[in-house]
Amino acid sequence: MLDHPKIDIFIHMDAKNRSYNPAETLKLTKYSRIFHAPRIKVSWGGYSQINAELILLEAATSQGHYEHYHLLSGADLPIQKREDIIKFFEEHHGIEFVHSSTVPIKDTDEVFMRMKYYHLLQDLHGRPARKNIIMRILRKTERTLLHLQKLIHISRNKGINFYWGSNWFSITDELARYVLTKREWIHRTFHNTLCCDEFFLQTIAMESKFQCNLFRINGNQPGNVRLIDWKRGEPYTFRLSDIEELKASKAMFARKFSPSADREVIEKIRELYS
Repeated sequence: MLDHPKIDIFIHMDAKNRSYNPAETLKLTKYSRIFHAPRIKVSWGGYSQINAELILLEAATSQGHYEHYHLLSGADLPIQKREDIIKFFEEHHGIEFVHSSTVPIKDTDEVFMRMKYYHLLQDLHGRPARKNIIMRILRKTERTLLHLQKLIHISRNKGINFYWGSNWFSITDELARYVLTKREWIHRTFHNTLCCDEFFLQTIAMESKFQCNLFRINGNQPGNVRLIDWKRGEPYTFRLSDIEELKASKAMFARKFSPSADREVIEKIRELYS
């Protein structure tokens, strides 16, 4: 659906997916160039998520200077036509589409705990819902380690103003390259934290000159022009019954979609916007 001469596609496929065939993917587009970034194992909530994003940004910036770099997952779909998406971002040249809190997170907020303590095993055990016995042992060990850190008053990342938001973004070439210059700081600050992909770009953007270039909805709220519903799910998976909402949205992309949950809505989106 994104196949267009003005769009290049960079793919990071989780290294745990052993059945993936890059050669087959290269056959799926007529106009877009497809590049495969070096693969790493990625775990939910771990630093590996940031690492994968940095690998993608490095791969993309090495090929040239793009208008915008869009982070999309395999559960996302465009909900505008390709030409309209391209036109929208060309009309917003120099604008950063990053969803972020407008003020720093207080160190007393529960979410701040993700940055305050060392989550040493997050990249090993991943999602809390996994039922593997080894994963349960790792999570229990993680909880014990966190409890010990609280007892001895561990408090890392003091003095940093953290901002929080959705990890999906559309950023300019200038910001993409600036982020890559911060790799050492990013690793030092966010390694062994929890769900750090929801903090690192927001914190960099809000604590730099790029804050002035953030896209703002209704004049004050930064936005990433993604339709994501957190009220009905974590996030909600769209169904065909939601098609009118999807059609009415001014967002460029939406998530999430799943063929196992509702394949019809995916086919309808393809029919409307391909």
